[in-house]
Amino acid sequence: MILERLRNRPGAGRFASAFSSRLGSAVLSFLVLLVASHALSTQEYGLYVFLFSIGSALGLIFVLGQQILVVKHYRSGIGLDHQGNKALLRVNALWLILGVGTLIAASIVGFVIRGRLPAPYDQIYVALIFAAVYAVSEYLQNYFRIHGRINLSLTPREIAWRIASAVVLASLAAGGVLYGGAEAFWAVTVLLAVATAYQMRHFIRDEGVTFLGKTGRTDRVTRRQWRKESYYFIANNILNSASAYLETIVIGAALGLDQAAFYFVALRIAMFLTLPVAAIDTVGIPMIAARFQAEDVAGAQRLVGRLSFASFAISLAGALGLAIVGNFVLVLFNAEFAQHHDVLIALCLSAVSIAFFGPGSWLLMIGGGERYFLIGRSILFVFYLGLLFGLAKLDGLMGIAIAGLLMNVASNLIATIWVMRRWRIDNMATAFLKPFLLFDGRRERRRVQKSVPVERRVALAEGNGEASA
Repeated sequence: MILERLRNRPGAGRFASAFSSRLGSAVLSFLVLLVASHALSTQEYGLYVFLFSIGSALGLIFVLGQQILVVKHYRSGIGLDHQGNKALLRVNALWLILGVGTLIAASIVGFVIRGRLPAPYDQIYVALIFAAVYAVSEYLQNYFRIHGRINLSLTPREIAWRIASAVVLASLAAGGVLYGGAEAFWAVTVLLAVATAYQMRHFIRDEGVTFLGKTGRTDRVTRRQWRKESYYFIANNILNSASAYLETIVIGAALGLDQAAFYFVALRIAMFLTLPVAAIDTVGIPMIAARFQAEDVAGAQRLVGRLSFASFAISLAGALGLAIVGNFVLVLFNAEFAQHHDVLIALCLSAVSIAFFGPGSWLLMIGGGERYFLIGRSILFVFYLGLLFGLAKLDGLMGIAIAGLLMNVASNLIATIWVMRRWRIDNMATAFLKPFLLFDGRRERRRVQKSVPVERRVALAEGNGEASA
């Protein structure tokens, strides 16, 4: 039924294209990791993933929230001479210049003092250059997404860059000129720069550069509002970046690059189990938003329950499969990785927990709970840091995996509590098993009408899932 409705929805092709790109990106990511693991020694492979984690984390932070700001405020279809768009692009550009400039300046300092730094920190300057390119790529990806140009948004980085990385790393290794993890990382950085330059060429062709001048100026009140929102987005980006990469960075710094190499691979394998959640982000959120726009809370509950249960069931089935064949998958990368199969299982449980809670965090964000979520996650993050370092000392890799699992569950729980209180909707997979007739649709519609501003309900259906990277 859901697939039938999806096929009949306007823009379903864009959703399918986006999901295909995400699936292709996950598969190709796996391929690049596999090629690099065979081209490099375990220690050098650990250096590669260590630099990649630092560069990706910093890139997500130093885009300075502009990838979300442009999604929220850019008005596509109005025309390239629209004053509001020009003003927004000028603000985006100034923030990006600040972020990218900071990273480049830091990389220059790192290059100058590299001889005084111990390994692997003597190669940090390369990660900073990667971060600068990645920040621009992240912004352009979201800029093209709001125009509905999904292929131009996702294909250069998610598909073309990864294919090129796998081919180039394999070719360098076959030619005997891939000497270590730093050289491999330089190669993927150059390739990312090429892919980003391709996107930048299209951006300049569409928008020009006149917005950098006086035509891009706007009033002080608007600038102040955008600056305030940017601070909020930066804070969330820091939390998202830490959630995605901090554990690998800590392992590389504290336990060794060989341990980081395994953990990064295991984490990427486990993340395959979150692809059903990506389906919800790409396809399900607009469908849920349409229910809210129509004040159909009971219908939204049914849809949320079905999507959460489906994503959880698929993710759980995948986790059970990895529990059986996970050893063989790890051996594909390195025979020594198989001894940590239990850590892979813990990471799979973390991914399954994300699927269990379905679109809870998105329901919170589109319902106006951004500030609540930021405060809640910030408090949890403090406890998470304590758990991360404490459990790492106590139980090594397994302790770190358990800390991540507890953080994911706690973060999703606070989102679920807010959603239940605000929307009276249960976003957990178990909601599918509940009798939906218990929901009084008329009472829910009256309550939602009173609690949700008209502009919020109208905004729900306007590309609200576009800010996820």
